[in-house]
Amino acid sequence: MKFVTKHKYDLLIVLVFLALAVFLIIFRDKFGVLSDRESFERLIRSFGFFAPLAIIAAIVIEVVLAPIPGFIPAITAGFIFGAFYGSIYTYTGNVLGSFLVFWLSRKFGRVIAEKLFGEEKLKNYERLISRRENFLLFLYIFPIFPIDIISGAFGLSGISFKKFALAVSIGFITHVLILNLFGDWLARIYFMI
Repeated sequence: MKFVTKHKYDLLIVLVFLALAVFLIIFRDKFGVLSDRESFERLIRSFGFFAPLAIIAAIVIEVVLAPIPGFIPAITAGFIFGAFYGSIYTYTGNVLGSFLVFWLSRKFGRVIAEKLFGEEKLKNYERLISRRENFLLFLYIFPIFPIDIISGAFGLSGISFKKFALAVSIGFITHVLILNLFGDWLARIYFMI
């Protein structure tokens, strides 16, 4: 009970994200919004002037909750906003989402991980991460690795937030450009037909 009292606001944030995840999973098929790129694009465009904030929020939610494939919002951003603005919005959403996953993992993950794996296995894992830290941070550059899982793992490790934030902020530049250039390329082909 002491834990709940001490972390009541943190737990509220987690509960809101969990409720949103449940909502998205339950209603995904009913509305068809998250099932394919075209329906997701219609949803984002429906926000009009606030569409950039909607795509950033969608990407943050995708990174934290991962109920939708990560490439859908990123490629859609390039398709809707073009390579330049799509990259800015995707970058912002991915970086903010990764920071949030890192924070949630750092704040709540240790208690859960110790219960699931035991303290000794967790210490072994931390030693492994600390030996390979720089290589693992390099994975943020390529859009083929699950960034939500990697961010959560770093939240459990001993890496400083400053080092994590620097690596994520730099690594996502290439990651985002690859996805958004592809989305922009798809848009050019689509509108030529």
